[in-house]
Amino acid sequence: MIRPRLRYLILFLSLGLVASYVSVTVLTSYSYLPNGIATMSYGFPLPWETVSGTLCGQNPSQPHDAYSLLNGPCLAFCCVTTYNLAFLLFDVLFYMGIGYLSLLSYHRLMRGIDRRASELVSESREPMSVGEDDQSQDGSEEKA
Repeated sequence: MIRPRLRYLILFLSLGLVASYVSVTVLTSYSYLPNGIATMSYGFPLPWETVSGTLCGQNPSQPHDAYSLLNGPCLAFCCVTTYNLAFLLFDVLFYMGIGYLSLLSYHRLMRGIDRRASELVSESREPMSVGEDDQSQDGSEEKA
């Protein structure tokens, strides 16, 4: 296993932060409560941003089937956004792990390619040395 250097850790941390920030555009869950509050969670793989608010046509509060579908997805300005920093940390660590595993597999692949190349080079040199050894052995047997 390789030990990542400080520059790799900084690179993985920055890429993990950027990937987590971009993942907030992914809607992971949407729930609607009977009292007219809609809750949407954003972030992947763990939802770390939650937006809660009342729907536009819900003043006064009406059953979900009472208003048209066109008014449904609209949220009023009374929305509350909360952040779960523990989930954000796990998301960053998740993306850092993906970066570390990709670096590890890259290094193993390169070591495998180098090993195969050195084996091919040594195999191409062996027939010459084997032939010389056979001639020297044949000469020693004839003299004896």
